[in-house]
Amino acid sequence: MPDVLRSRRVTVASRTESFTLALGVAGVLVGLVVGLAVLRGTSTLSGEGSIGQLAAVTSGGTSAVVAAVTMAVIMPQRRPWVRTVPRLRRALTILGPSLVYAVLALLLTSAMYGILAEAFRGVALDRFASTFWVALTTGAWAYVVAASSWALSGRSLATLLMVFLTVGVLAAAMLSPDPYWWEQYFSQLGEGADTAGRTFNLTLLLTGLAFVAVGDFVAHDLQRWTDAAGEPRWKVHLVRGTLIALGALLALVALVSRTVSVDWHNRLAEMLVVVFALALIVFPVLLRRLPGGLLVFTGVAFAVLVMLIVLFEGVDYLNMTAFELGAAVTVYIWLLLFIRTVSAAGEGVAAEDDAEDDAAQDDAADDAVTHGGASPARFEV
Repeated sequence: MPDVLRSRRVTVASRTESFTLALGVAGVLVGLVVGLAVLRGTSTLSGEGSIGQLAAVTSGGTSAVVAAVTMAVIMPQRRPWVRTVPRLRRALTILGPSLVYAVLALLLTSAMYGILAEAFRGVALDRFASTFWVALTTGAWAYVVAASSWALSGRSLATLLMVFLTVGVLAAAMLSPDPYWWEQYFSQLGEGADTAGRTFNLTLLLTGLAFVAVGDFVAHDLQRWTDAAGEPRWKVHLVRGTLIALGALLALVALVSRTVSVDWHNRLAEMLVVVFALALIVFPVLLRRLPGGLLVFTGVAFAVLVMLIVLFEGVDYLNMTAFELGAAVTVYIWLLLFIRTVSAAGEGVAAEDDAEDDAAQDDAADDAVTHGGASPARFEV
């Protein structure tokens, strides 16, 4: 039977790769149709009406659809527990990461073609060459997003959000009409109604929305470990609820910018800091039996935060932006390490269970052949 199971796993992996390739080819076809329909004459690599602009928009839209289809159709086959998630939360679990993939594809494609325009100054391509690059870019993103979203886990999603946050904030900073925005505070990026403000607030909004998915993935992995370790289930619900609350507050901070209401923006930001602080204190205490160095990571994070406070309030070495950036990076790295620790613990329990099942099936097959003269095939399921 183990051979049968391995054969089935190989078959599932092959079918999934075929499906991923099919989505990549579909992306190429979408780019081909859009390019031929929109492009006229010669086009530059970057700028208004350029190859890069069309490739970015097409790649973003295609990535959103590909991620949603993959997570709705393919991912439940690899992670059956997803089907047990309530419908509304499951919809948000699909919607959040799909939009993150879309905006990430949009931003990175725009940046890539901007760099190419600087490297190949003055280059302009005809309609068919331009369409080729739009199709190639869209197909590449479709394949990458399909492969990534199919294998999505708590660890990979947290890493994806860290990359997305970094790219989104840097894009907003580069697009800001005020080159000295950093002399004030981080929220300055989201105050305007310009492209920089929209990019910054959209980045925070989608990150917060995607935290619903993070909460479900982490809760599933944590439940595996708590069941094996004999820990109570309420700890799982507390962690999930805290992560979803963090996401909701982050999304509200983006929706209620300082332009909308300074008072409410500050209140929501303060609530976000309080919930982060509680997670930093409570999680390691409740889950102190988790394998790994979570307590050590937490101690280091506290030390870094205290150092930042001293450098900001005590000796006036850091300005507000530097302090906010240092604190945000420290807390998110800690949260990423926490998620990776929980995922590793859950996957470790699953691996042990699979190894025990394979060993038991091997023993049963050997006994059947030795004592009963039966073929191992009778144990197939």
